[in-house]
Amino acid sequence: MKNIAFALLASLLFSFAMANEITPPSQGKAVVYFARTASTGILINFTYFDNDKFIGKFHGHGYIRYECEPGEHIFWAKSENSDFVTADLEAGKIYFIEALPKMGALKARVRLMPVNPAQDTKMTKVIESLVSKKDGETYTADYLQTENEKWKEDIQKGMARYQELVSKQEKIERLNKDMFYVKSTAADGSEPKK
Repeated sequence: MKNIAFALLASLLFSFAMANEITPPSQGKAVVYFARTASTGILINFTYFDNDKFIGKFHGHGYIRYECEPGEHIFWAKSENSDFVTADLEAGKIYFIEALPKMGALKARVRLMPVNPAQDTKMTKVIESLVSKKDGETYTADYLQTENEKWKEDIQKGMARYQELVSKQEKIERLNKDMFYVKSTAADGSEPKK
């Protein structure tokens, strides 16, 4: 009996020791990690959308791994405000968007910033570390459908706000095809030590 209990405990500890990692998308898809790495405003939910589709919400440190069709997207997040990133995604690639909390009047505001791993190695390492230490937010199909209905009016307002910004030629951040993540390897081809 002690051997069975020990084996169960060992397998449980091993499963906790296994690190998450940034994973590529399914065949023909692209993936975007929405990562919230700052500790400011941790109690405030940020809600994330792809055009007119709810994709998730969470507060505090965390991330959403969002798999989608390649091509053009309007990603946005809502808190006290709405902030937008346009994106052109390539199939088979991994992309990062950092969600930054900013001081707001009543609650935290959100600022979405595309991360270019080739230029911002520090933020790339922060996101790699976050993913390795924590499971991403996941949602059932029923939950996503319910939330899409719940957010319908806000989605319409958000897309109208985006069109207003475009018509005023306001600056909207852009996530380009070439801003994809490539897992780093050591010179000998082995995985880097963490």
